Amino acid sequence: MSTRYVRTVVEAAADRGADPVRLLSGAGLQHGGLDVLERIPSSAVRRMWDLAIDTIGDRCFGLQVGGRLRPGAYHVLGHALLASPTLQDAAQLTVRYHPMVSDAGRLSFTRHADRAVLTYRRFTPPGDADIQQTEAVIAGIVTAARWLSPDGWQATRITFTHPAPEQGTGPWEAALGAPVTFGASENRMEWTLGQMDAPLPYGDPALLGMYRAYADGILAGPPLHRRLPVSHRAAAWLSRQDLATVRPDDLAGALHMSGRGLRRALREDGTSWRLLLDEARHRLAVRWVGDGGRTLGEIARRLGYSDVTSLVRAFHRWEGMPPRRYARAAAAAAASAAGRNAGAGPASAAEPGP
Repeated sequence: MSTRYVRTVVEAAADRGADPVRLLSGAGLQHGGLDVLERIPSSAVRRMWDLAIDTIGDRCFGLQVGGRLRPGAYHVLGHALLASPTLQDAAQLTVRYHPMVSDAGRLSFTRHADRAVLTYRRFTPPGDADIQQTEAVIAGIVTAARWLSPDGWQATRITFTHPAPEQGTGPWEAALGAPVTFGASENRMEWTLGQMDAPLPYGDPALLGMYRAYADGILAGPPLHRRLPVSHRAAAWLSRQDLATVRPDDLAGALHMSGRGLRRALREDGTSWRLLLDEARHRLAVRWVGDGGRTLGEIARRLGYSDVTSLVRAFHRWEGMPPRRYARAAAAAAASAAGRNAGAGPASAAEPGP
């Protein structure tokens, strides 16, 4: 995990009465370690969270950490976010460069017919520290969205997989600015498409290009690459493959691993070849069905399904509706957006000058 992010955790705990030296030493770090280390093992960060939680005894600590995160805590990602033209650009940047901040979990972004969704899945064992860190990640994303879009931004819904706190959802809904559900199947945030597409006040494509080039260089470097979980590398590799023909042995060869070693590594990351392939098919299916440029038969073949029925069954599992209904909803949403844009142009052009 990035030392910049960990520093925020330590400072938040110290403000609540925790001894920062004890937090660092309990995590196996020397005093001053945050000044000389670039990244800290996730296991050490987990021990630090455990100590902070035991000392503070506040179930809202994760929310507090997320609320005080600033661009610098995210390394170059924070600066790239500030230059993003839209929230959708920011969401996609966050997914791509989040491993620079932490490899303890994975973010994914999906644009649906009626909403945009950012999902977070942790790789760490369940427990109080896992719950608090998950809430810190989601609260940090909410905080970042508010830097970028200060004019009334809010999520439409937020869900967590862990159980609801005893004190009720009130503090979470107040901090996150959205209805919050606990005990859900995913940790996720949802936005309206209008919010995702609206131009942001600080967007600067030229500056963003510089930050992206720098961040890509860091990601490509061997030290960080070796720290990336196998599941991250596997998902990135799958995104570039022909899903109709790809096989687990192909992935193992690409990662220079044996088949057994790959299965073990993916299991340790909380996933499997079958789950990764399903996620890759889901992303492509949503895009292709929404575009409307391919038949269901072609999509089924390109995703490696034996027939259209298998694709329809999988799509219903992913989206809660058959692909044809999804396509109609996507087309209606696109037509509505086009109508609004067409109506806005002449109206503004007809306005009198100063």
